[in-house]
Amino acid sequence: MCGTCKNTNIFTKCPGCGVSLCQDCSHLELIGSGCGCVWPVYYCITCSRDSAINPNAIFKYPEV
Repeated sequence: MCGTCKNTNIFTKCPGCGVSLCQDCSHLELIGSGCGCVWPVYYCITCSRDSAINPNAIFKYPEV
């Protein structure tokens, strides 16, 4: 069951907190490394805004 909206169709788990997410509640981020690799990562809304978990959050939500 989705930890945000209680939908029973689970798409993924948030790598930040481990909550199950449906496709509508997951937030895509592209995380890169120094070697040029890029990985798609799906966060919950809370972890997507947390710069300690999501390295892109500081660029998207500078007021947080």
